[in-house]
Amino acid sequence: MMRRALRFGLGIALSLLVPVAWAQQAAAPPDPDVDNLVHEAGYKTAPLSSLGRVVARGRGPIDMVMISGFGLGASAFTDFMERNAQRYTMVAITLPGFEGTAAPPMPPGGTSYGDQTWTRAATEAVVRLIQERRLERPVIVGHSLNGTQVAAQVAIDHPEFVRALVLLSGSSHYEPVVATPYWPKGLKPEQKVAMVDGGLAPRWFKTVSKETWVSNNFVATDYSVDPSRGKTFADRANDPPLPVLIRYLCEFHASDVTAGIAQSKLPLLMIQPLFTEAVRGDPKRSYLSSFFNEPWRGAFHDRPQTTMSFLDDAGILVMDDKPADVDRMIAAFLRRTAP
Repeated sequence: MMRRALRFGLGIALSLLVPVAWAQQAAAPPDPDVDNLVHEAGYKTAPLSSLGRVVARGRGPIDMVMISGFGLGASAFTDFMERNAQRYTMVAITLPGFEGTAAPPMPPGGTSYGDQTWTRAATEAVVRLIQERRLERPVIVGHSLNGTQVAAQVAIDHPEFVRALVLLSGSSHYEPVVATPYWPKGLKPEQKVAMVDGGLAPRWFKTVSKETWVSNNFVATDYSVDPSRGKTFADRANDPPLPVLIRYLCEFHASDVTAGIAQSKLPLLMIQPLFTEAVRGDPKRSYLSSFFNEPWRGAFHDRPQTTMSFLDDAGILVMDDKPADVDRMIAAFLRRTAP
């Protein structure tokens, strides 16, 4: 069921970290001694099967597992967990490598990003956590890039362990509003993998500087309508080592969980931000639609037990920008989908 239609026109897409970044690299020759596709010398890794950090909160009657991504972790859910401690028994997960935790080892050279090495390992680790903590068919909540992929894959691969799937500012893949030479519209999964393996990773991400990465990443007002909160999380998202961020982003770009979610029979709630009127009117910010709205367009037509909501004046941290709305929507959704 569509709760609300998009209310703004979509302008020309500017890919975050793709055409803009490649154009900048053309103006600034890369350092051939830099290799962001491997860990920095001396970096201490964690086992591939591990999670970065697990934060438990609440003693409510419904179990819930929450996963954020793209540089963020359990801290993205702090306020939500405080507000909902009586409703849910919650476990918030930081993917390994984010928020000061150690990342897994890099896969052997030549491993395709399509293998989803880190994403699949995190998915398996979440499933083990559900079993080890004896969680009772928890609601799986995915947030932003990477968090969406892990949460969705848990639900797709192990529906027997999951009550429902909730996506907050979910992004199944990057889909440009308007095709560019760097990223055409409607790429098939194998085409995405080839684009990342043959172009995006070796031609751009391998030698990009941290300064250029930060200047092309999501900005404070993408994260939140509250400038202070937005800056805190923008800085936090840029804090992990560049090779860690690049590995996760390349696996995101080499994946697409849309079809798997569409075929899943689990109840689905999506709450997506519409950002502010000023952001919507800025053609340089239309990349936000390419991550958070365009990928879902028409994806779940006639899918049963599906609720999609779009909230004005909210950023990627939609659960903090619109706390009352988000809490109410999730609670109502779970009442309708009681097992």
